[in-house]
Amino acid sequence: MEEEIEYDDLKFQRFNESLDESGAYNIGGIDFWPSRILYEMEIEVYKEAWKDFEDAEFEKLKDTIYNQYPSCIAYNYRLSEKGEGASDPVRKLLHLKDTWESIVFVLYAIVWGEIRFKSIDLKAAQIIIATELNGNPIFKNFNTDRLITDALRTKILNIKAVIHYSKANNLGLKSENIELGLLDKLLELQDIRNDISHHTTPTNDEAEAELKLVIPLFEKMLVLTEFLKDCKILRFESFSTKCRCEEFNGHYLNKEFDDYDFDVNQAYVLGLGKEQLFINWEDEVFSLSPFLHYHKDGVGRESYLSVFKGKKDGKYRFEPITKRDEVTFDLLQARFDLEQAKIINLIVP
Repeated sequence: MEEEIEYDDLKFQRFNESLDESGAYNIGGIDFWPSRILYEMEIEVYKEAWKDFEDAEFEKLKDTIYNQYPSCIAYNYRLSEKGEGASDPVRKLLHLKDTWESIVFVLYAIVWGEIRFKSIDLKAAQIIIATELNGNPIFKNFNTDRLITDALRTKILNIKAVIHYSKANNLGLKSENIELGLLDKLLELQDIRNDISHHTTPTNDEAEAELKLVIPLFEKMLVLTEFLKDCKILRFESFSTKCRCEEFNGHYLNKEFDDYDFDVNQAYVLGLGKEQLFINWEDEVFSLSPFLHYHKDGVGRESYLSVFKGKKDGKYRFEPITKRDEVTFDLLQARFDLEQAKIINLIVP
């Protein structure tokens, strides 16, 4: 059955505004807007025009992702679209998987970075860990193992629990910009991956079949991430009259720097030093450690955003962009432990 569309649905607002740019037609003292006329008189043409508009908007979003999103997301997504293996279904699927996993890692760092920075007490927050046979949810409090998990699904559920709790208690976290619908779609993508070919490399035919399921859902998910263009991931480098910072946004991996005036947050940025990544998100500034770090290339030309994968043998393990091998930053382990301990004190009853 074809999906019914409602003119007043918020998802059509920008499309309707684009049709109405020329203004209303005034007939007998009554204004008639072009978008409403088209919707009422030629619904099929309206649908076709909406599809063209949606396609054009998605192409704009792609350019935004390539150039403005956190680099681990931008780099992997560009590979899926324009990389050497973009026409190979197996490699394309891998790059798409790396992209949505990178989104989860970045969101995870943002949520816990904000909680730690603002010292938000989450001891009363609970996570839905399963569902009973009668459909009732089973809840559980946060604990250390859940915080430092290497399971993507658990990370997503943790984020979802924080967002739910913030909204229910009017905490006003910046992280509330992460829509619950985005998290639900990330969970669906993980489920597809786990159900089909999680444990083995798929054949071309298997990858093509999986892509038919993944791509439509992936694109719907991606539209809900547009706020990430405003999430600038930075590292403090030096100070004269402004803070000079290394930037970790965009698909390119070469080192790039710019000068920032952080105003009231300047003392905080200076206090972070050169070994922490932080986010500059509109009017918010806070550290993303220990869930995001960076890896130098050894010759000083490139820095790779590195995502926290889990903790093993007492060490925090990260995976840099372009690498499949995990790395540790041994000299920073004590600092990572202190950062983790502060979060644990905020979330464990």
